[in-house]
Amino acid sequence: MKNQYLGDIGDFGKYGLLRFLSSKGLVIGVNWYLTPNDGGPDGRYTDYLSKNENRKYDEELFDLLQTIARNPDKNLGMAEVSKMIPNAVLFDRMLKPESVQKIGDRRKLRREWHAAAMNTLKNAMLIFADPDNGLSEKSPGSVISSKYAFPTELADYYRREQDVVYYCHKGRRTMDAWNDARMEMKKQISDCSIFTLTFHRGTQRSYIFVIHPEKREYYTRLIKEFLETPWKELFTEEYLKMY
Repeated sequence: MKNQYLGDIGDFGKYGLLRFLSSKGLVIGVNWYLTPNDGGPDGRYTDYLSKNENRKYDEELFDLLQTIARNPDKNLGMAEVSKMIPNAVLFDRMLKPESVQKIGDRRKLRREWHAAAMNTLKNAMLIFADPDNGLSEKSPGSVISSKYAFPTELADYYRREQDVVYYCHKGRRTMDAWNDARMEMKKQISDCSIFTLTFHRGTQRSYIFVIHPEKREYYTRLIKEFLETPWKELFTEEYLKMY
């Protein structure tokens, strides 16, 4: 996540999903995987906010994002102050491994960052991880590691009885490669239930749930209810896969 993304069309779907889950009583722990702005074009796709018909999905969210998106200094603090995700616990320490030269120091920085996130989000029921590019097996010591969540990090939350959902995009993967990627957490946690909900407005954005077996029916019901709201027009049911 970058501050420049705030209010983008992808944010609309992301907050819509998280707000729905929160409304059902889930305390969501959000790890933004915050990285510095890069001056690129991502985050500028806010034309949807000029179309009043989009208010039907979530009027309060739409109005909040309209106000925030037009601010040239928009940042996640605005989402926190406005309680965009009710009752959420938020971790927004920035990841900047490119500012550290030695690989060993970058790994140490990542371990410390992850430990702080674990502590901040310890009382959440569902952890939402929002890395720029999704899940990766790249080295935590690489310069671009801040763009990814690592399977071992998400497994740490799961093993202390928290369910997890993380952002990932298909990119240029073939369907076979994408299916393999969505099942990556099975290598860490063999007994977990995994399902995917995909937002199709702008580029494809997927939210991959890693759920304890005893919670499978509960989350299946929640997602079914979500897809019975107006959001079903943007989150197509054909992309909901359960394993």
